[in-house]
Amino acid sequence: MESLRKSTATVRQAGEPEKHLDQSINRVGRYRFFLTGILFAICLVLPTLDQFFKFSAAFKSTEKNVLTPLPTFHFPRVLSYIGGFNQYYKENFGWRNALFYQYSQFKYYVLGVSPLPQKVVLGKNGWFYPGNDLANVADQHLGLQPLSPETLALIARKLRDKQQQLAAQGIKFYFVVAPDSYSIYPENLPDYMQEVSVTSNLDLLKAYLTNHTDVPFIDVRPALLAAKSTHQTYMKTDTHWNNYGCLMATIAITQRIRQDFPALPNASEKDYTIVPIKGYSGDLVVMMALNQDLTDSINYHTIPPAPMSYREIERIPNPAGGWPAQRFSGSIAKAPSLLFMGDSFTLTLAETMPSYFSKAYMTQSDSIRTDLIRSEKPEVVVLEIVERNLARLVNL
Repeated sequence: MESLRKSTATVRQAGEPEKHLDQSINRVGRYRFFLTGILFAICLVLPTLDQFFKFSAAFKSTEKNVLTPLPTFHFPRVLSYIGGFNQYYKENFGWRNALFYQYSQFKYYVLGVSPLPQKVVLGKNGWFYPGNDLANVADQHLGLQPLSPETLALIARKLRDKQQQLAAQGIKFYFVVAPDSYSIYPENLPDYMQEVSVTSNLDLLKAYLTNHTDVPFIDVRPALLAAKSTHQTYMKTDTHWNNYGCLMATIAITQRIRQDFPALPNASEKDYTIVPIKGYSGDLVVMMALNQDLTDSINYHTIPPAPMSYREIERIPNPAGGWPAQRFSGSIAKAPSLLFMGDSFTLTLAETMPSYFSKAYMTQSDSIRTDLIRSEKPEVVVLEIVERNLARLVNL
């Protein structure tokens, strides 16, 4: 009997450490569960607190589109309010900008890839290119979206019709395409985008216009390609040319117009004062919230010679939205008057084109506006469009 009691006591003593161990494990598990719950609750509450107290106000939105505002509740339209609030919260929840900034930093600096591959393509030597979110520009470069013969014919017919309509009013018409950076700096594209040999949509359209119409098409690519050995002509971090590239395009455009209007000044690059600008961040790195880290140091002030001075005399709100139109007065009294319509590339062209004309009206428009033709009575009309948007000319 005594031996049985000793055996039982031995078993009890041997089991006690295991019991205490189980209790410790359970206690740690409860603490861990409790802490996890607290952290989860904090994660749920923090976005709301940030919306009220603006803890992450230093992180600004980098989106170009206007964010959805807080909807107004109108009973009984409960479902529409819920839908509107859902969209509002997706775009405005607390810490959203800060979280995207951290995500973007990790993708770019740690993984070495684009945080927004559909918006921005990472090139070589610090170059960035627009991605497929902009008119499928990357696919266009790879030859995956060529303009069809039917589309080319339709665009040519529309441009020819506009030319003839303006010619009937004594107005000369010119068509200009602003090249994408893909066309001017292909050597800095990623390797997989350099191993292609296709005819670009711009070359397809140029060939069709040359063979089937007499529309004055001004190709500024040769001027931009030649000039880049002297100065950089496009922004590394932007979808546009820089001010020097804009000047080279302007000189190419006015050289062609001078064939019909000899009174235009015959100014060249050497007549301008070109001053470098540093510390610029382009729209592509702004989209990725990397604009504080990546600055493009290659931009310029381009100052025309004194005889070609001009001044802005009016800014006119654009009824279609976008930036306002600009009216200029130039110092070349014998030069013709200009009406220039185009896209965002026109913004920089407004700093160089007016100095060649007696007066100029520069505006954002993807078509030739007959109301401006009537009101401005220009002698010269120029339509500009960026290369990636050529397909839009079917709606001209």
